[in-house]
Order: sequence, then structure tokens, then C-alpha cells
Amino acid sequence: MGIVVLAGTAAACGGDDLLVPDSITKVSATDGQSAPAGSKLPLPLAVEVLTSDALPALRAEVKWTVASGSATLSDMLTLADGAGRAQAGLTLGPQVGSVTVRAALNSKPDRFVEFTVVATDPPVISRLIPSQFSGGDTIIIEGTGLGNATAVWFGRIRASVLAANAAAVTAAVPSCLAPGPTPVSLAVGLAISNAVEGSFQALQGLIDLRVGEYMSVSGNEVSGCAMFPASGPDTVEYLVAVQSTTGTPDLTGTYLLSGDSLVTATAVPPRPPAEIPLSLRFHDFLRSMESEIAELPRPQMHPLPVAPQAALRVGDRKNFKVCNRIGCDAADEFSDVTAEAQFVGQRVAIFQDVEAPGNGFTRQEFAVLGLDAEQVLYDVATRSFGAESDVDQNGLVNFLLTPVVNRLTPETQCSQSFISGFFFAIDIDPAFARDERSNQAEVFYAVVPDPLGTVTCTFDRATVRRVTSVTFVHELQHMINFNQHVLLRDGPAEELWLNEGLSHLAEELSGLQFLQNGDSEMFSDLVRGDMFNAFKYLKAPSSFFTITTSGTGSLEERGAAWLFLRWILDTHGSGLARELVETDLTGAANVERVAGEPISTLLSDWFVANYVSDLPGFPTPERLSYTTWDFRTLFLDLHRQSPGEFDRVFPIVPAIQNSGAFQSSGVVKSGSGDYITVIQEGGAPSFALMLSNLSGQPLSSGLDVRMHIIRIR
Repeated sequence: MGIVVLAGTAAACGGDDLLVPDSITKVSATDGQSAPAGSKLPLPLAVEVLTSDALPALRAEVKWTVASGSATLSDMLTLADGAGRAQAGLTLGPQVGSVTVRAALNSKPDRFVEFTVVATDPPVISRLIPSQFSGGDTIIIEGTGLGNATAVWFGRIRASVLAANAAAVTAAVPSCLAPGPTPVSLAVGLAISNAVEGSFQALQGLIDLRVGEYMSVSGNEVSGCAMFPASGPDTVEYLVAVQSTTGTPDLTGTYLLSGDSLVTATAVPPRPPAEIPLSLRFHDFLRSMESEIAELPRPQMHPLPVAPQAALRVGDRKNFKVCNRIGCDAADEFSDVTAEAQFVGQRVAIFQDVEAPGNGFTRQEFAVLGLDAEQVLYDVATRSFGAESDVDQNGLVNFLLTPVVNRLTPETQCSQSFISGFFFAIDIDPAFARDERSNQAEVFYAVVPDPLGTVTCTFDRATVRRVTSVTFVHELQHMINFNQHVLLRDGPAEELWLNEGLSHLAEELSGLQFLQNGDSEMFSDLVRGDMFNAFKYLKAPSSFFTITTSGTGSLEERGAAWLFLRWILDTHGSGLARELVETDLTGAANVERVAGEPISTLLSDWFVANYVSDLPGFPTPERLSYTTWDFRTLFLDLHRQSPGEFDRVFPIVPAIQNSGAFQSSGVVKSGSGDYITVIQEGGAPSFALMLSNLSGQPLSSGLDVRMHIIRIR
């Protein structure tokens, strides 16, 4: 669905984005790309839009069209971000040859640039040698355009590529396949070949893996088929991960992993639900409200005209309405606040409530906070996720510090959890233009410094600077996401797990930018929360969802969502975050479109990567690696620095079982599961593993429970 353009009266002065977009140029690195026909280009096409004064034209509309050739754009109209950059993804059609895409200023169609990309021959399989095969066999897949093959699929089972050239790919046949006709296909980047049918003949079904080899087995498709060969003189170690790989949120089930011997099942007791902290309960309320707003009928909107306004200056005053209780709804649950501008930049203005307690920020501290917010946090957020709205047409995001936010946290909660700031969706939704609760402006609300605790909690200036910076970029992503999904494309609000994961990604990306700028303190402040959440999730992954819409609920689920997105960016391209926001798709469908793979495959490989990435002495496959973080080294350092919070040198400690002689039961939730180490002593006989429900019957198909097996040594 395309962008819904909301007309309004332009203000006479304000941010530089109000100047008319004047020029458009290509980001040259995105031109001249090639990819197999039918697949997605590796990079989105991108342009830079400037005003006549050579300034970035924020929110300038760029119209994209396929001028020649066969291809599909991710959207026909996109907005420039704070750096003046607009972009669109391109999926090539089935025809081989050149494709021309035009990007034009929507306000000046005669000003345009054109991109030329090439659709190369898609991968085509002609035959399998041999066409009948069993587990552990090596087959040759012949065809054309196969040279960059990244995966071979036997039905839904992924196999390793042993060798590849343009005409042939050699692959090892997985051991556990359903007997009979088996479609074989392969992937070249994001392009999937045709499928050619072979025939799988089950013999012993031995899973004979070399160190570093990995496979994923569906308990329902190949129940009882996971047979492992006898070990040689040396001890063999397997990591077995049992996981629900469904993209459907909020599903829960139980499983039984059985070895050869009949022994009593060892149950993994579920963790009791933790009390949800105050700050997360308030956050859940805000995201739930956004979803409800998005589901309301959206009649033709007629925003109130915006009166011409003088340029904002430090010292100017402005009135705001501020939510004063969790669950605020009625008009009397919003406080009237008068605030004074303390910092005015090109993109961010900082206001402070005139009733703020004393001993607050100095003018210099406001300047530092403002420059951080504008030059790093705002810049990173808009480059990474796209443009925010501008309903008041002044080009500014208002950063309001008020004791009304302090009062949201009662004194009894100060030592446990506090609300540091938030974004309120009705402020930017034109459907609420005449609603007395709405400010009809982009507003981020934050606590004020209160060193003496005169309001509720004691907040010194350093704490407020730290927590409000983290919360500002987190909430700015939510603001951008609501604008892009709901207001511009008239779609649903993003699913909670993905929306939260993107906001925590905003924190991490901002921290990395501060580190690049030489500010290690702000880097630490911005990334530490993500690391802590991820650590808590990895300690007990089966107790928490990765895919959920029922409320963010826990720090662990936020940690899971951030980890999943970080792995996707590391393995599929760092620029994909913006494509997840500039769309009307949500949840698993959104991730599948951007990554070009089924959510079950992505979740499977990510879950294994959490354990084997940077595992010492282990030849970790590239696909199963994080590249931004060396988590084993990082968590060891954090354990040494803060053993109370990071109470292990590494959070994942798999249950250890001896080959064949165990039964273990546990819980799986959408996207999550358990890790188990299976040790086969030197000279031990072959053994089998079976995955089933607690009654020994097939698992629920909706959970898509899989057993991932990788040989560690």
C-alpha cells in the first residue's frame, strides 16, 4: 500500500525541510547492481535530496518507477531522512537483462535520476546425479547459474554446499528425510532455483556429521530417524537445540527428547512468570494503544491548518498536554504544562517545564544533551529507520523534560523500575487533530533532574542525561515506525516483538556511533541494556517468547528480539533495518520479505548461532556467526565487571546428556527453545534421538518444532 499524503498549510518558517527540494542525485554505490532474475537486489536503490541551499531536504517525497524491464519496487513513494536520503528496495522480475528505475522529486517530476541494474541468469537445475540417494550420500546438482550457491534444500531440510561452480553444485544428502519423492532446490543469494524431484531411500538414516556440520530436523517429518553412528576412539560432542521455529506469535508447547534407553524423563520446570516492571507495563500500554489506533477506521483526514509561526528561539515558551498516569485516557488524566525552550537545533528542540525542581541542567548541559540528541541520536535513527512525521510543520522533534513524567513513578518503585520517558501516538496522528489530549506535534516526554527527590525518585543530572538519551532514541524509532506503518501507508502497527527489537537496535546503533566518535561512556550507556536483556534471555530461552504480540512483558523478550535482528543484519546486510520500517508489512511476513528466506529458516540458524558463534576452537560456519559482537569475550568482560548482573561467563549452559541414555522434556515458545549437549564417549555404540510430545506422539504442527544438530567435536 502506498504512502497516504496528508495535505496541510505550510508554516512560514521553521526547520530547513520546509524549503523546497531542489536537487536529486544517486547514491552511486547502489547503482549498477546485479542479481539473479527473480531475486532481490543486495542493496536498496538510494538518492540524496537537497534544497537550493544544499541542505538535506528532510521528508522530501521521492517517486520511484520502473522505467524499463521487469521488477517490483518495495514502495512507489518514499521520504528522505534527516540526511536527505530516500531509498527503495527492488525485486527483479523473471526476465534476464537490464532494468531501469527512475527516482524523481514528487514536487518537481522533471528532476530525476535513473538507475540501471542487471538481472542475470537465475539458477536452474537440470538434473541430479544420482537421482536416488540416501542419507550421507554425496550428489551433484547440474544446471546453469549455480556458481554462487549458498544452500541446497531437500524438501524443507537445508544441506551444506560442499563445492560449487556455474554448472554444478556438490552437496551432502541429509540423513533424516521422509522416504520417497524429495524435491531438491538451491539458493543463489536471495534467488531460489526450480525444484527437481529425486527419491530418498531410507537406510540406517545415520546422521554422520563432521565437526562444524549442522542440520535441522523436523520431529513430525522424520520422527525416530535421528540415528547417530558409533563413535571412534575419541569422544564426540553434539549440540542439540530444540526450538519452535514458527512465525506465529505467542504459541507454547511441550516436547520430549528421547534417547535409546527407557529412563524416566527429566522435566525442565518452567520458570514462574516474573512480575512485569512498572516501566514495561507503561510501555506495553503505549504500544497496545498504537495497535488499537491503527485498527480504527481511517476516514479521509483533514488536518487543522498550521498557522505561520516565528522561528523558535531559546527562551520561548510553549504549552503541552502530558499523560499523568499509566493508562491515561480521559482528558483530566493529562496535565497542562508550560515549558521553556532550552536548546533549539535544526531537528531537535529541548524544552523544560517551568515548574521543574531546582538544581537541574545548566545551559551548557542542555547544549550537550541537545547536540547529542540531534547530531547522533536523531541522525542515527532517521538514517537507520526513515523519516518521522512533521504534523506541526516546524521540522523539529520536541524533547520535553517535565516533573509530570517523574510523578508517573511512585516513590515505592524508585529502587526497582522507573519511567524515564515515552512517545504518545495521538500526538502525531491527524485523526486526533481536534482532540484536546493531543499536542499535534512530535513530542518525546522525559523526566527532569531532581537531585533532592522533591517530586518522587532522586535523579541527578548525570543519570537523567544518560537514561533520557537512551530512551529518546528508543522512542524515536517507535515514532518513526508508527509514522511509516500507520500514517504514511495506512497499515497496521508493527508487531510488538519486531517493534521492540528495532527500538533496541536503535540504542545499539547509536552506541556504536558514539564509540566511533570517541565517546566510550555514551557507548556503554546505550548498549549495556541490550547486552543485559540478551544475557537474561540466553540464560533461560525456553521460558520466553521471541515472537510475541501479547505485550513486551519482559526484558528477556526484548533481548531475544534484538539478538535476532542483530544476527539478521550481520548475515544479510546492515541496511535492512530501514526496509523493515518503510513498509506496511508486519511481523514474520515483514522479516521474510526483507531477508528473502522463510522465518523458520532464519530462526533456526539464529538459535544455533547464539551458542556456536565465536565458540573457541570451533570452525563456526559464516552463516552461524555474529560479526558485530564477539559475545563470549563480551559476556566474560561484563561478568568480571559486574558479576551480580552478569552472573556467568557465558549465559547459555546446555543440559549435558550421555548419548542414548536419557529422556528430557521441556517447553518451547514461538521462536525459542532449549539447548542440550549430547556426549558420546569414545568407543560408544550408535544411538538414536526422537523428538515428540510428552505422550510420544507427533508435535503440534503449528509450533513447527525442530531439532537442530551440530557436531562440536
